[in-house]
Amino acid sequence: MSLPTFPMDSSKLTREDAINKVLLSIAMEELGLSHIINAEGEKIQYVLGTLEGTVGPGASVDDVIRVNESVKNLLEQAAISQKALADKLKAALSAPVLRGPTGPTGPTGATGPSDGPPGPPGPMGATGVTGPIGADGSTGPTGLQGPQGDPGFTLYPITADDYMALSDEDKRNPNILWAIYPDGFLAA
Repeated sequence: MSLPTFPMDSSKLTREDAINKVLLSIAMEELGLSHIINAEGEKIQYVLGTLEGTVGPGASVDDVIRVNESVKNLLEQAAISQKALADKLKAALSAPVLRGPTGPTGPTGATGPSDGPPGPPGPMGATGVTGPIGADGSTGPTGLQGPQGDPGFTLYPITADDYMALSDEDKRNPNILWAIYPDGFLAA
């Protein structure tokens, strides 16, 4: 297995290029860890005598325990390395790619076809202020005549002497209200 090489011309390295190189380095470390874990698996196979193409003396129980402890320690370190790589990956993926200032606006493009469907209506704007009250309108037509109402009563001014001369029937007529004034009051 060979070591990865990176071009060293950093004068033209953009922020986006740097982030891509960090992601590449994470992938290379993951690849290296996979080779180490595979080698540890082969070590266990060798000690147990199950690795193809090898023949050796049988391992003692102490040999198996020592190899097992060695593999356990290495896998613990690999797990720590995996956590560090995961944090590094998270930071690289969330790093903003900064852009330079916005350039000048380009020329307006050609007008598109006008036969397309209309766009959706925009949101309703805020209600404006109430305008001034307008001038009175012209009088409308006369409405229909309503039903005949109660005839009510008629007010008759009368002196006390004239009231006394009325018949009882006229005095009790509910449609007439007699307004009795003192003598001489009505003569003016």
